[in-house]
Amino acid sequence: MTGSRTRAAKGQGGLLRDHLLDIAGRILEDGGAGALTIRAVATSAGVTPPAVYLHFASKQELVHATCLRVWSSLFIELEAVSRGISDPVTALYETCVAYVAFGLRHPAQYRLVMDGEATEASRHNEDACFRYFRDKVTACRDAGVPVDSATETTRLLCSGVHGAVSLLIHQERDTWPADTGRYVARAASSAVHGALLTASHTAPPSMSAMTRSG
Repeated sequence: MTGSRTRAAKGQGGLLRDHLLDIAGRILEDGGAGALTIRAVATSAGVTPPAVYLHFASKQELVHATCLRVWSSLFIELEAVSRGISDPVTALYETCVAYVAFGLRHPAQYRLVMDGEATEASRHNEDACFRYFRDKVTACRDAGVPVDSATETTRLLCSGVHGAVSLLIHQERDTWPADTGRYVARAASSAVHGALLTASHTAPPSMSAMTRSG
């Protein structure tokens, strides 16, 4: 139910901002970027549009604040799944699984930040993701995996996990694989093995290599 809302008490502006972001997140998930407007958030919150503008100067700022709020949890998830894993390759794999799963859970936010119009906020987030994975690749190199260039290898790794997410989130959900968990695991394995196995050479694949035992 909507209606008038009293002005937030002094010092409680942050609570209203969080409430607005909660509402914006639900609107974005349910209706996509087109449905997320200052007026829609204000109406749902029971406040006037100027009250929303006190916290977000524009629709774009509202959209990116909503997206980046979700994205801020990504790095917590990545650290949680890799913490305590001594093998750096396994740790890299688990972070890739978590990344792809995150993107599939938050398709609207992922599209806006990673595939949408570039902003300073989205560029910062993309850079943070790249540096995070490069650190994981560097740990593999330090442990003895032959890696000529951590940066180049990370680019290939990121293209794999990003592609795995983008392939599905731009399709209707009823076209997604029935077993998304298996898809996520295979996509992560493909990204890690493909990037690391070619990290020190670029020999093209062959049938003999595919059927070689050992």
